[in-house]
Amino acid sequence: MLKALSTFYLNRQTPIAQFAKQITFEKWNVIKGDKVVIVSGKDQGKTGTVLRVYRLSNEVLVQGINQKFKRKSLLDDPSGSGIQQITRPIHLSKVALIDPEKGKPTKVQRGFLEDGTPVRVSKLSGSIIPKIVDPAKSPAHRHKNKVDGIKDTSPALALQITYKGEDFSAIKAEFEQFIAEKERKEQLLWFDK
Repeated sequence: MLKALSTFYLNRQTPIAQFAKQITFEKWNVIKGDKVVIVSGKDQGKTGTVLRVYRLSNEVLVQGINQKFKRKSLLDDPSGSGIQQITRPIHLSKVALIDPEKGKPTKVQRGFLEDGTPVRVSKLSGSIIPKIVDPAKSPAHRHKNKVDGIKDTSPALALQITYKGEDFSAIKAEFEQFIAEKERKEQLLWFDK
């Protein structure tokens, strides 16, 4: 079996690394909108903003970094042919967040505020690295034009208290009445010998 697999890989033109499964990172400290610096590669030392995060392939798309040229033909785009410049993703291990106080690349640790909110803390200066929150992704912004439909319950009706609880004194009185009736019937069944 092993020999058959080795000859299969030797006869193929594609490299063996293509068949290896990518192991994705569980915890990501880099998110969309962060300022990062490239720590290795041809763009080493350049800074940019993260435009997109590819979590399955452990890559990030950084603005102005890892530029490639692509030939465009008339078949692909009828408006015109030529060479266009595109930005390709770069591996996460080649970027580092920028410390907000010192402006240098830093490693990140996770911490918590007094109210329990998780934050990213710079290991270089100990300052908190803020997360860029897109206001368009907040629930208030997403539902600002929402109109209730026919089957939607209004908030006033949803918050109205309709269950008052049970009256346990009435239940207890009914139970005691049942027991008393049962005992009365049992006394009628006694036979005097």
